[in-house]
Amino acid sequence: MAEISSLSSLLKRLEAATTKLEDLAMAGVSASNVSSSLTGNSGAHAPQGQLSQLAEGAPAGASIQQDSIHPNVEGFDELLDGPVKNYAELSKAAKYVCSLFAAQREMVLVATLSQKPPLTSDVFRQLLAPTQAELTKVIEVRDKNRTSPLINHLTTVADGIPALGWVAIEPKTAPYVGEMKDSAQFYANRVVKDWKEKYAYHNAITLTPKDQNHVLWVRSFINVLNELQNYVRKFHPTGLVWNPKGNALDPNSLSRASAPTPVAAPPTPAPAAGGPPPPPPPPPPPPPPMLDAPVAKKPTETDMSAVFAQLNQGEAITANLRKVDRSKMTHKNPELRASGMVTSSSGKPGSPKRAGPGAPPKPAALTLKKPPKLALEGNKWVVENFENNNEVILDNVEINQSVYIYGCKNSTIQIKGKVTTVAMDSCAKTGLCLESLISSLDLVNSKSVQVQILGRAPTISLDKVDSCMVYLSKDCLDVEILTSKCSSVNILTPDSTEEGAEGDFVERPVPEQFLTKIVDGKVVTTAVEHAG
Repeated sequence: MAEISSLSSLLKRLEAATTKLEDLAMAGVSASNVSSSLTGNSGAHAPQGQLSQLAEGAPAGASIQQDSIHPNVEGFDELLDGPVKNYAELSKAAKYVCSLFAAQREMVLVATLSQKPPLTSDVFRQLLAPTQAELTKVIEVRDKNRTSPLINHLTTVADGIPALGWVAIEPKTAPYVGEMKDSAQFYANRVVKDWKEKYAYHNAITLTPKDQNHVLWVRSFINVLNELQNYVRKFHPTGLVWNPKGNALDPNSLSRASAPTPVAAPPTPAPAAGGPPPPPPPPPPPPPPMLDAPVAKKPTETDMSAVFAQLNQGEAITANLRKVDRSKMTHKNPELRASGMVTSSSGKPGSPKRAGPGAPPKPAALTLKKPPKLALEGNKWVVENFENNNEVILDNVEINQSVYIYGCKNSTIQIKGKVTTVAMDSCAKTGLCLESLISSLDLVNSKSVQVQILGRAPTISLDKVDSCMVYLSKDCLDVEILTSKCSSVNILTPDSTEEGAEGDFVERPVPEQFLTKIVDGKVVTTAVEHAG
């Protein structure tokens, strides 16, 4: 038993020594090698620099000198070796995702060796920069390939990969990762549905190996987010864990670590046998000339003392005024008053300067008309500058998208489907028909607009709106309507009386006049009702 115990301890020491050697080797290579080890692609992109050498005063590789790998880093390595590696093996385009995880692994390692900086400090932003750079690359892949038939695949990754921003979230890190995972799950379900049901139906019920790879790929990515949430919940439940006994991060080391590694110059070839040595290389070019920028002269104390000395003279300060000649006095020379011109000191008549008339406002007919625009930007539909068009229809909207309408005139806009929010800004004589909303409908700076809600909407907000008709459905009678600086706002609800026909509405105006009283020291405001 003693021999088995000693052998077990010897194996543990050997594993610790091997881990140290691996970390020392990792300190000398860029993070791209880490990602390439996951993807099997040596050309994978990754953040440059060695983030593990950022502790203040620590030389290269000194940050790894510890007895064993920190549990936080070890847990992250298990995430890399498991779900992330499986995901990378199923996708040739996973290099940016793997580079992002490699950059975050370095950040977790730095946190185990350093004291926590403020989340709003420059040093933390520099530390977070490699992660943000790789995160941007992943999202740009989706934005540049919106016409791709695999857009659902790309959107799954683009909506879920922001989960790696948990390092800047406090205190609910695990719920944040869960929210990002749920966003990705929406499009992941589409991928599974398209490649498991639709293609299975057309391909003799059974999935081909190619179709099966799509399902396995999207499930592997969701599994990555699941395991990331479990890792964060276990090791960083309230935020990224730092080392209170570690060294403070050095901004200079951060800037050096994040800078690209300079390429070494090729060695000078050895001279041929018996030949003269080669001439030395030319000297480097001289530095650019340093030009001193002109510096504004600051007022000195002596200048200010002279000013105060003149102010203290009182009436004696007028002794230096020059007496005006009688020929230049307008009250004694009627000719000067009649001409309205005063002779200057040089003898030439000078005319008084008057401000010219201001430029008249440009007529509306001459204003530049911007072209109409209907486009999807990220998760927001943009509808702008439509005029005299009653067939503006949005029929491909999704539940996680919003709609922004701006500068439309004499037009009608229809939104077919359920969206998150709708905003109408600076529109005139425009109609809006929509089905249902998750959040709110906002109307701002608009005139003579009409809105009809066919389904449900929890909130309608109106700000600086003149003349608005809001048609509500039977399912939308519990809506909350907020008005500010509005006039002529009317709410129309379905007529529920026996006399009312199908499709009739009852118009109810929103109060505009209010009565305010002071009651028991409190301000009480009620709407004014006019009877008769």
